[in-house]
Formats: sequence, C-alpha cells, structure tokens
Amino acid sequence: MKLTQRMKTAWEMLRGRETKSIKPVFRSFAPGTGEALWRDDPQQQVRMCRHWVYVAVRSIAAKVAGTPIMFLDEKTGEKLPHAHPLPKLFREVNPFETAVGLWMKTVMFLELTGNAFWYVARNGLGAVAEIWILPSQNMRVLPSRTRFIDGYIFRNAGVEERFEVDEIIHLKYPSPESQFYGVGPLQAAAESVDAHAAMKTAERRSFETGAFPGLAIQTDEKLSPDVRRRLEETFAAGFSGAERAGKTLILEQGLKVRPFTFSPREMDFLESSKMTRDEILSVFGVPAAVAGIAEDVNRASAEAMLYTFAENTILPKLRMIEAQLTQDLCSTFSPEIAARFDNPVPAVRAEDRADMVARVANGITTPDEERARLGLLARG
Repeated sequence: MKLTQRMKTAWEMLRGRETKSIKPVFRSFAPGTGEALWRDDPQQQVRMCRHWVYVAVRSIAAKVAGTPIMFLDEKTGEKLPHAHPLPKLFREVNPFETAVGLWMKTVMFLELTGNAFWYVARNGLGAVAEIWILPSQNMRVLPSRTRFIDGYIFRNAGVEERFEVDEIIHLKYPSPESQFYGVGPLQAAAESVDAHAAMKTAERRSFETGAFPGLAIQTDEKLSPDVRRRLEETFAAGFSGAERAGKTLILEQGLKVRPFTFSPREMDFLESSKMTRDEILSVFGVPAAVAGIAEDVNRASAEAMLYTFAENTILPKLRMIEAQLTQDLCSTFSPEIAARFDNPVPAVRAEDRADMVARVANGITTPDEERARLGLLARG
C-alpha cells in the first residue's frame, strides 16, 4: 500500500471516530454500572455545574478572570501601549460583555466541556474588533482532509450557522482521545460527580419524607394490619416533612418514643459524601481552603494551599491560553506580539524564606516539606 493511501485510510478512521464521538450519548445514570454515561455529551456536561463542581469551576474562573493580561512586542520586550487595538480589544470585548465576563465564561466552558470557542468579529479593515463567547455544547468542528479543520458549525434550536476557520479561536484542554476536541476535569470526575449527586438526592428525599429523624415509635403489643396502617397514615399526614418539624406529638396508650443513632452504614454514607467531595475538588485542582472548606485548615496550611492552587492549577491554564492567543489572535495584528498573563503565584516574603532555611537547618523539616508548606515545589 502506498504511503498516500495509508494516510488516507488512517484519516478516514480518525475522522470516523471523531464524528462518532461528538454524537450525544447521554442516558440516565444506570445504577450498578459505575459509569457516568453523560461524560461525552457536552449538552449534559454544562448542566452538571452544581454542588462542588460549581464551587470548583467558580474558584478557577474567578482566579483566571482576576489575573491581568498584557501584550508584549517580543522584538523589543516592551508592553504594547494602552491605545493599541489589541489591549483595547480586551477592555471592550463586545458591546454587551466585559472582559471579566468573557474570561469567566471561557474558563467555565473549559472546565465543564474541555473546550471554549471565541467568535472574533472583524471590522471593515479586516482587524479583529470584537470577541464573542459561543456555548461549546452547541459547537461542532468540521474535519478536513487537506486543511485539518474545514470550519465550525454552531447549532441551536434547530438553526445552524457555519463559521470559517479564521473566525473562531478554539481553546481546548489536551485530550488523549481526540485531535479536534478537548477533555476537561469534569469528564475525569464524572463518576464521583454522579455518586455525590445520588447521595445528595437520597439525603433530600429523607428530609422530605422522613418524620422525626432519629426517633422510633415502639409498642409491646402486636398491631393488626389495619391499626398499623392507620398509625402510619396519621403519623405521615401530621408529622412527615421538614415543614412539620417541631409539632407536638401525642401518642396513644402503649406507644413509646425512643431515640436511635446513625448506623455504621449511615455513618459511612456521610463519610462517602465527604470523600466524593474531595475527589471532585482534587480532579479540578482546587484545595479545600480555596473551596471555602474550613475543617482542619489553619492559616499556614491555607496559605500553602493558595500557593499550590496558583502554581499547579491556575498557572498551567494561563500558559496554555497565552500560547493559543499568541498563535491565533496576536499574530493577526503582528507576528512579533505575544500574550502574557501576570504571574498568579504570590511572591514569597523574605521572612518566610528565612524561616524555611532555619527550619531545614535545624532538622525540623526537610526541604521538600518546607517547599510544600509554602507552595514552592514547582518554584524551586
């Protein structure tokens, strides 16, 4: 087989897999399968922005949106002036959205679907004048045999609109499965997200239907089915549900109330809820202190978590976005312009470094432990 034929065959296989992978495959979570079947459906991924997923996505998006971006002339190393069209573009992204809103939505789509699509509208001179964020769940990439990507399709409410390659900037997280679509943290945490949602649903239903959690009605007499049914109906009608909590309970002769504690299984249920929470936050790279969890967190550990969050979660995302904007946006203004975010990692105070050196010198901790304490493992 000739090399060109091999390449054509490989391309058809790749293109077939990509086309298949973007079809909605959402089904309800199937108990017992252990698989979150919405994982590959962007329409459903964006609906999962709740509970701890929302906390994680909001934390990352807010940090990215709060990190200033600048544009440099790589030839001179100087920052572009305030009046240059490119910095101005990120001050006035479009008539209805601020730069903060653009970055918040961009990061939200990246975290939930692994993809974010910008439509770059041009003025009469052909220069980019506005940026619009397009919902990634409605976007489809059109593969091409000759150009790799032939364009993009935006589909909403049965209406389709096609965009050319130079009209779209596609930001995406790397994927081991696709050349055209990214994969985000939500997909990696899908099973934990489903497990946590199932536990929250069970907890809510127990409050809605349960009467006096922690109490049991007891009698030494054998109750007939009719009497049992009457008591159950009376008790449910008068005391079931959160809105009836605190009502006075009058018992018939021979009935007793006794408290009961959580069973080991119920205690394990509560621990499992915390475990799935921690799994979700860990996949997103959001430490407990950043997510607003105060248990077992003191000032020193909180500061270390903030360093780690900025260094290991936010900084790599910013570097990825910088590279994509330099290639697809800055180059349309000049090949010598590059995008640069400010470093989000807080500077370490001189006294903190001196303390670290002293603690290591006295054998209290190791260098790696001190770097971890100050969030410096990646900084050296």
